[in-house]
Amino acid sequence: MAFEIRILGSVELMVNGSAGPHGTPKQMALLAALAVDAGRPVSKDALIHRLWDDDPPGKPGAGLHAYITKVRGLLAGDAEGRPVISQSGHAYTLVMDPDDVDWHRFQRLGAEALTRADEGDDEGALSLLREADGLWRGEPLEGMGGLWAQGIRRSLTGKRLAVTLTRVAVELRRGRYAELVPDLSALLDTHPTDETLAGHLMVADYGCGRMAEALRVYETVRRRLSEEFGTEPGEALSTLHGRILNRVPVAELFPGGGPALRDAPYTLPSHGELVGRQAELAVLRARPRTGAVFSFQAVSGMGGVGKTLLALHTAAVLAPQYPDGQIYLDLGAHAPGAGPLTPEIALGRLLRDFGVPAETLPRDLEGRTALWRTLLRTKRAVIVLDDAAEAAQVAPLLPGSSPSLVIITSRRRIAGLPGVRPLFLDELPAADARTLFRQLIGPERVGSESAVAEIVQLCGNLPLAVEIAAGRLNSRPSWTTSHLLEKLSREHGRLGEIRDGYREVTGVFMMSYKTLPDDQKRAFRLMALHPGSDFTLYSAAALTGLSLHDTERSIEALLDGNLLKEPSPERYRFHDLLGRFARELDEHTEGRSERHEAMRRVIEFSVHACEKADVVVSPRRPRVHFTGPPHGVQLPDWRDAEEARRWLGSERSALVAVERAARTQGLPEAAARLAHAMGELLDEEGLWSDARRMHAAAARHWKRVGEPRAEILALIDHGAALSRASRYEAALAACRAAIDAAEELGDTAANAEARHRLGVVLWNLGRLDEARVLQRETLRLRLLEGDILQIARAKNNLGITYIYLGKYAEAGQLIREALNGFRAVGDAKEELRALMNLGDLFSRKGDRVTSRAFLEEALGSPHAGSSPLVWATGQVNLANALEIPAEAEDALTLYREAYRTFTRLGDRRNAAETLHRLGVVFAELGDDEQAVAYQMRSLALASEVGAESERVVALRGMGAAEGRLGRRDAAVRHLGEAGALARRIGAAGEVSRVESELAVLLRGGRGQRSV
Repeated sequence: MAFEIRILGSVELMVNGSAGPHGTPKQMALLAALAVDAGRPVSKDALIHRLWDDDPPGKPGAGLHAYITKVRGLLAGDAEGRPVISQSGHAYTLVMDPDDVDWHRFQRLGAEALTRADEGDDEGALSLLREADGLWRGEPLEGMGGLWAQGIRRSLTGKRLAVTLTRVAVELRRGRYAELVPDLSALLDTHPTDETLAGHLMVADYGCGRMAEALRVYETVRRRLSEEFGTEPGEALSTLHGRILNRVPVAELFPGGGPALRDAPYTLPSHGELVGRQAELAVLRARPRTGAVFSFQAVSGMGGVGKTLLALHTAAVLAPQYPDGQIYLDLGAHAPGAGPLTPEIALGRLLRDFGVPAETLPRDLEGRTALWRTLLRTKRAVIVLDDAAEAAQVAPLLPGSSPSLVIITSRRRIAGLPGVRPLFLDELPAADARTLFRQLIGPERVGSESAVAEIVQLCGNLPLAVEIAAGRLNSRPSWTTSHLLEKLSREHGRLGEIRDGYREVTGVFMMSYKTLPDDQKRAFRLMALHPGSDFTLYSAAALTGLSLHDTERSIEALLDGNLLKEPSPERYRFHDLLGRFARELDEHTEGRSERHEAMRRVIEFSVHACEKADVVVSPRRPRVHFTGPPHGVQLPDWRDAEEARRWLGSERSALVAVERAARTQGLPEAAARLAHAMGELLDEEGLWSDARRMHAAAARHWKRVGEPRAEILALIDHGAALSRASRYEAALAACRAAIDAAEELGDTAANAEARHRLGVVLWNLGRLDEARVLQRETLRLRLLEGDILQIARAKNNLGITYIYLGKYAEAGQLIREALNGFRAVGDAKEELRALMNLGDLFSRKGDRVTSRAFLEEALGSPHAGSSPLVWATGQVNLANALEIPAEAEDALTLYREAYRTFTRLGDRRNAAETLHRLGVVFAELGDDEQAVAYQMRSLALASEVGAESERVVALRGMGAAEGRLGRRDAAVRHLGEAGALARRIGAAGEVSRVESELAVLLRGGRGQRSV
């Protein structure tokens, strides 16, 4: 009996080709959530998120278990090969052949087709690609709601497009131009700014003699890119356009590369000398094709074969061909405790390596992927993605049509990534393993060649094991290779009870371990318990319970014995096989209480260290004051706030892992304290999904134990994280709950901060009267506190709201007072914002000279360039102050650059305002058709995010331009909508402007040209 699960359409369970049992929508959603990862464990937390997003029922674990039971019932039967849901620890696995899930079969067919195409078998490739496309029955996960389903739907649809483009490329190569034109035209209608699609359609048109049509496609895409993103087509499409203009033969139409750029980032860690691997290097040293992606994969799934070393060596060797950067990122498939990096976090780190500030990173995966591919579009960089978990993790990290080289390492076959060329690595050939051993110990220590041969054989010819064995010999000057062989032979064969796929190297590990003194053995076992991927001297001391001095001695000994690595100064990590070995030793050696105490100590250290650093960095931040660290907890000292900030940044991944460990190992208060202490760090580093999860859990904990002030602060943090993710309704609810609780408790400072956060959300939504009332109350509370900085923040925010309400005198007074406050406490970043707000105010008042003076002072600040968001806002404000038409070109340039930045950052409200401003410039230049087009786009974008103020000005600008074009009915309708909305949100200045426009129009005039 054959079972099949379909998700490329509605979710279906098929038995022998016919529809099988069908459960409730939630049961089928759970089946799909498991099928997406068929054959791989999915944690309970992940399944709960996939079923209920961030709003699970009261007892999500029990609810999940109930649904698991029901889905098992759907799969019940005696048929051989039926799917089974197994449980191991805190994870469930759908045990079945992944090929029996249509999505996984689609990925396999696509990968096989690519291989066929690379081998020149175009017909075979096309046959597989058509079979793959035939698996699609409609929209993936059709009918399933929720954020997870939406994200998977986007991901799967994007991968289908990638496979379709592969098919198109093969068919173009075979000259099937005319047949492709209709399909490509339809696809381009769906993806109107996709330059790869546009290029394929241009080639197809040109190939069947329609040169004019090919050029028209280019012009259409160029115009769309300019209007929507303020940019021009990429070099590949522009080059193709030029070649078509020059009537190059169609067979020669291939995309070109881009110019090399300077200021190249370099993050490759230091690495040893490569021995052997000549066949692989021969492939890699041949100049790779543009945009090549290599995947180093272990034949047996074994670690320690040298994938990372080969990748780093290749990146270093090929660096002259890739002058724009050499980047390394550990994707963490085998990182203990933390789990693999999500694509969002991975992209955040890659973008930051290239200089994108954390506070300006787009919030969603789609935005980060687009920014990454835009950033690398013309760069030639080599990027090493180490220890990848699966195709879904890696796909968003591939830079598309960039001329860069990507090298992926993984212990498993990475299928479903078009264009990836696999290189499978097994153990070293015996001769190379012997050469490596001899190089590591030096020729004078070789002694018996037969002993060397037996040593490397006992090491399984694995480079990692060979290095450890050589390190043990080097640390014992009196030993010979024969003595080492005797010791190794004695240990090889032990630890059978903890062996599995890495049994070849446990003897080597045990030999090195047994030579350690007892205190270093204990340190080795306990340090491996750290839940993060790396650790410092202080966290190692916490785990071991030793002094810093004694811990440092143990670390040095472990480094000398190659049992520990130091990938960067004073940060340490275990190779994952050694870490696993140490943890399994610990299970057989230490008692449960010792392990529990070690974890308690490192969690306790992390909480107190993070709280201490947070106080140094943000001394005025509202917080709960808990008792200090117990006697014996050793904390770092920082000379200033910048040093503490750097410590927090370097520890962010470890701290997130420790919080997760505390929450899942029965220490919820430690997790909640750590979540709050990390609040600003999570926000600045763009870790908003982690922040939402951590703060929500913290709020629940503090509510459960009856700690109202701590609960209030957790709700404020949660609201801020939700707002970052544009989940405004949920953010409003969290902030309002915090306000209610603060009022009941009588906590003025917490009440003021919650109102401050809520006011920002309301202002973003254009609910100006509500924002004004709330911000005035916030200011009253801040004045009661007497904190100059907080008073200035409140005045600045209230002043911005008054600008939008048209109350310019009140706005000016408030913002000037805020500016003085920021200067009094020396907060340069807030001072910069106040200066730009004053520039915006005077521009709206029509005083361009004063506006430009404030803006030039702001943009001349050393902090102005530190944030693209701040810089783009300054560009818009400066453009607003320019004279039109005399300075129209400068204004258009500033607006377009700012729009490009806002779009890249995912700031749709500011992008909508910038489109409105572009429309105003074209209106003043007399081009009302362009003005209407920009205002329509501004209105659409503002409506998407619920930005009411931006909707008002877009409707007004559109109506005024339509009036001048003689479209009276449309003009009256849009101006009427603008007036009604302006009155509803209390924007008095806009009400006056709309009434003036309507009056001119109703008198038979042609409308005014105004901001």
